[in-house]
Parts: sequence; C-alpha cells; structure tokens
Amino acid sequence: MLSRICAPRHISIASTSFLNPQNRCETTISRRNMSALPPAIAPAFQYASDCYIAQSIQFGMESLHGLGLSWPGAFISAAILLRIGTAPLHIYAEKLFANRLHAQNFLTQGIMKKVSERYRVQLGPSTDGTKLEVKSSDPKIAKATQDALQEVPAMLAEHGLQAARIQNLKMCTVPVWIFSSFALRNVINSDFHPSVAGHLWIPDMLAPDPYFILPVAVGVFGFLNLYSQRKIYPGVVKMTWKQKSYDGVLAFFTMFAVTIMAQLPACIPLYWLIVSTTGMAQAQMLRHPKIKGIFGIKKLPTDSATPIRDLFKMRNV
Repeated sequence: MLSRICAPRHISIASTSFLNPQNRCETTISRRNMSALPPAIAPAFQYASDCYIAQSIQFGMESLHGLGLSWPGAFISAAILLRIGTAPLHIYAEKLFANRLHAQNFLTQGIMKKVSERYRVQLGPSTDGTKLEVKSSDPKIAKATQDALQEVPAMLAEHGLQAARIQNLKMCTVPVWIFSSFALRNVINSDFHPSVAGHLWIPDMLAPDPYFILPVAVGVFGFLNLYSQRKIYPGVVKMTWKQKSYDGVLAFFTMFAVTIMAQLPACIPLYWLIVSTTGMAQAQMLRHPKIKGIFGIKKLPTDSATPIRDLFKMRNV
C-alpha cells in the first residue's frame, strides 16, 4: 500500500526502500517526476515520446543495456552509434559542398573570361588576392559582369548543387537528435531502479550534476563548434546582419539549454556532451585529405592534415 502511494507511475521500488519510505518517496519524486508539463506543450511532448523514432531509439538504448553495458555506457554508446548512423548525410553534404565550390569557381572564371574578352579588358586577382575580377572602372562593364554572374546559381541548381539543398541535408538529422532526447527521457522514466551509479564527481546519474561541469561543457562545445565553422569557412559564411542575428539567437538558446540541463539528471547533459564532441570530431575528420579521399570528396583550400591543431592557430584569409 505504501509503495502505491509514494512511487510515481512506471517506477518500481526496491524492497530496501521500505526502511525509510518517506525519504525514499521524496527522493524518487525529485529525481524522476518529469511529467509536470504546461498543458500547451504536453501533447507535443507526448507525441515526441511515443513516435516510432523515439521508441526505436529507446529500444536500442535498452538493448545496449541488456548486452551488459551500464546505463551511462548505454547512453554514450547510443550517441556514438547515432552519430555514425547519420554520418552518411553529412558526408554526402560535404561532397556536394566541395562540388559546388569547384563548379562555382569554374563557372565564375569562365563567365568573367568571356566578359574580359568581349570588352577587351584585363582579368586578374583582386587587391587582397581572394577573388578574380575584371580590371576596369567602367560602370557599364561592372554591370555586365554582375548580370552575367547572376546565371551561376541557376547553373548550379541544374546539377543539384543548391546551397539550400546542402544545408538541408545536414539539418535533416536534427529531428533524430531531438527524438533521441525523448528516447532518453523515456528510459529514465521507465521501470528500473531509480538510481544509476555515476563516476568521479557524480554519484547518481539521475540527479543533477552537483558542480554543473557537464552542462557547462555542453555549452562550451556548442560555441566551439560554431567557432570552428567560422574559422574553417571564413569566406563562405559572410558576417551579414542576418548571420550575426542567427549567431546571437544560437548563443541565446545554447545558454538557455545549459541552464535547463543544469537542473536535469546528469545523464542528459552527458548524452549531449557526447553528441557535441562526436559532431565536432566528424566535422574535423571531413577536413583531413585522407578521409576526404576515402569518400571521394574533392579537395578544398580548407583541408588540413592537422585540423584540430589548426583551430587554435590564427588563419590569414
């Protein structure tokens, strides 16, 4: 009777809990009661928890635990396996991105060469050496050049090299990571012992990180991933006001996520820390010439045999 009153639904109480039932009940509720959601978002959370993707990932996590892994080990392994499973989309996107840059450079050079021949002006590198330009101050020639270059995006689109398509290939993995969070939520709300042994400074993975190390690490790697992309592709990502606004919103949500994770069971920021680190590792590996050669990705000026080290070196562009 006592266990029916104190224990939240889907939580089994070990026989030892009856030694101190009142304390046992309070501890369980404080750690495990994650169902108190605002009515406006409760249906969305319920759908995300019950959908086939979340249920499949949950089954995978439970299967990993059934193979003998501890629950933290199962969560870490699930994050790594999901990263490997979604890697083909990122590899294909990187291949299209390299093809797009090569095709864009080829088409731009060809068009500008025709303009220079038609108007009999010289063609050469710009003052900063970052691009090719027609050496003329005549506004008529400048306008003709710009009009001709307007055809490049349409030519790229004919070969499936639209920037939006490449970006969407990477973004389509986002739902997988969102549903995996709900799968993790389902697992820690499921019917097993309400404490999960931790390591080092975290005695219980179902309690919040007492020193906020994991949530802060997730935020740090989030900003580091953004920084690495800006450093790798400084000429591709132009810092317009829209891009700066996007970065500001991303920074806000990163800090907000860190604040929320600081209050959640430590296994959740642990999971997202593995997701962040493996994502960054994947991005840097796809810059290595040998890795790119394996997957048939064309070479780019940003390729490096030491991608991690290069993140901490100044880059002159």
